[in-house]
Amino acid sequence: MMGNLACVHASRRNLVGLITLLFSIASLNAQSTANAEETPLRVNFSVFSLKHLSDIHYLLGDRTVGAPLTFYSSDRSSVYTYEGLNPIVFYRETPAPTELDPDAVKRKKIGEISLTPPGGDYLFIFFPNPNTEDENYRIYPLDDSTKALPYGSVRFFNATSLQLIGKLDKITISTGPGPSKAFPLTGSSHSLAFGFEHGGKYHVSFRSPFELNQDSRGIFVVSPPYIKGSALLQTRLLRDTRLAEDNNQNVKQSD
Repeated sequence: MMGNLACVHASRRNLVGLITLLFSIASLNAQSTANAEETPLRVNFSVFSLKHLSDIHYLLGDRTVGAPLTFYSSDRSSVYTYEGLNPIVFYRETPAPTELDPDAVKRKKIGEISLTPPGGDYLFIFFPNPNTEDENYRIYPLDDSTKALPYGSVRFFNATSLQLIGKLDKITISTGPGPSKAFPLTGSSHSLAFGFEHGGKYHVSFRSPFELNQDSRGIFVVSPPYIKGSALLQTRLLRDTRLAEDNNQNVKQSD
């Protein structure tokens, strides 16, 4: 058990360094295009956070009005659209009524992200920023295009410092920190089991069947354990299901 404790605690300590590295790579990619700040973007995005978030909004392209975001604790959000310049700004909105304006609100920025034009499809994963005392989030832009993750496949986002080893159906998997490649699946009923090696032993972290058909795709987000010292890593399957063409429209945002 002490081996598990040491390894998992190391995973928690290394998570800050891991996220810093991942964001450094994402930042370099975002800056790879000259004049990125002046080139308009069109971005379709969903959001997810390991921690439940509420009352979060994002500024629309005109920078004057915003739209609310809905986070789910165990799933990705609906799809939102941003059209405008870098960066995309996220903020918390709280009531701040005055005598002149009882409906007034206060906006406090909690994060922003810049992307390489012309944009694309992304899943924004929110991580608390450990380097600030105020509420602030670092936002990882995971490529959510069907090229990166086709329907009928799954991939992993490993938010630990561990090398995860296991079986996806009959496929042997080994995935390090960060996003993995996509793994194509057949049928609709599947099984997943993985763990990590430490101290010369293999520790099981997750084992479960799951359903995913050819009209769906999924991302397994793996994060440090909820209980310190446990070898059981938090694992969430974020599903996206293909809809009929006339229904597969981005969520219309209201002012």
